[in-house]
Amino acid sequence: MMKKITYLLLLVTFLSACKTDKQKNGCGLQTCTANYAYLGIRFIDKESKPVSFSNFTAVNLRTNKSLTPLQYPPNINIDFVAGFVLLASDANIKDFSTDGDDVKISATNTATSQTKTATLKIAGGCGCHVTKVSGPDKVVFD
Repeated sequence: MMKKITYLLLLVTFLSACKTDKQKNGCGLQTCTANYAYLGIRFIDKESKPVSFSNFTAVNLRTNKSLTPLQYPPNINIDFVAGFVLLASDANIKDFSTDGDDVKISATNTATSQTKTATLKIAGGCGCHVTKVSGPDKVVFD
């Protein structure tokens, strides 16, 4: 009898924990992890060393809106590694569709004046977290 009560209590605890993890975000109820997702891209040279860059742009090709390089979490100064740009986080998940949007990025190597572009597909919308669907993790300058 004690085993049955223990199993029943564990089941009730588990089910109630799942219920409290569900969030309503305009997309219906869903169970999401407490993780906080970030997406970024690195600019490197052919020897995999970070590149100092300028003229960075990132445009969501579905909306034609520019993405501003993020600095999240707000009010916290994060010193990212050289050559890295934070593109998206869960803070701007609604800027992207659930199935993913193509985002065209471009930057110029300050040492060589070479400009490189790449396209990434970033999903958000009704997902729990922003995710990179496709595209490179880094852009390599010659």
